[in-house]
Amino acid sequence: MLTISLMNQKGGAGKSTVARALLSAADGRGMRCAFIDADQTGNLASWAMRASENGLWSTRIDGYQSIDPDEVEEIFDEIEAEREVELLIIDTAGDASRDHDRIASITDLVLCPILLSKSDLDTARGTANYLFRMRDRAKDPALLPEFWIALNQVTPRATKGDAELIRTIHNYPLVGQSDDPVEHMKILPTTLQKREAYRTMDFEGLLGRKLTQHNESTQAFPRNPKHLTDAIAEADTVLDACFQIAKERSKR
Repeated sequence: MLTISLMNQKGGAGKSTVARALLSAADGRGMRCAFIDADQTGNLASWAMRASENGLWSTRIDGYQSIDPDEVEEIFDEIEAEREVELLIIDTAGDASRDHDRIASITDLVLCPILLSKSDLDTARGTANYLFRMRDRAKDPALLPEFWIALNQVTPRATKGDAELIRTIHNYPLVGQSDDPVEHMKILPTTLQKREAYRTMDFEGLLGRKLTQHNESTQAFPRNPKHLTDAIAEADTVLDACFQIAKERSKR
């Protein structure tokens, strides 16, 4: 089972959207999935309820909601013991508390979604440094999860400012002690673009289910609309990247 936690010290960067896209991609592959909504906003759990009401949910996805770290660990243990779930997504609160230590300890990969802005980059650095400092608290730092930035709502044509921010992440050591950064932050090799399909997903339900619903209600020519198929393909590449990171980590 691959466990991915979405972490960012601020709201509005797209944690829930990334979670929804990953669940959509996994469901499209026929995978058994689960999510734990550990964010006090309850966005992910509310989305699952909307999707179910809209007929755009999947029986292959189990949903849980708790902001109690003890209960989150208990849910994780139960899911892991059943050995049926292939992908678990944990949506966390927008802060950096010791509760995140508990979640990180059961996570394979931490994704930090950000928009291409200086403020989001600074927040991502704070989140990365929080996990960096966990090495001093962990019994075995080698077991701590990978940390990667997931660029969200990227425009098809990057501006000069966008390109400069990406170069900053790639070229400068940003993670470490505040006065002596020693590591580069890593960017997921694929992004989620700014797409109307993701707004539809956020309001209505799983991307693949939306596509099926659309195709069943239209004539042949308008089927498989590009705005939905492109979003599904993009979400697939993000999921592929996550599994590749996990695969490389397992070799170490």
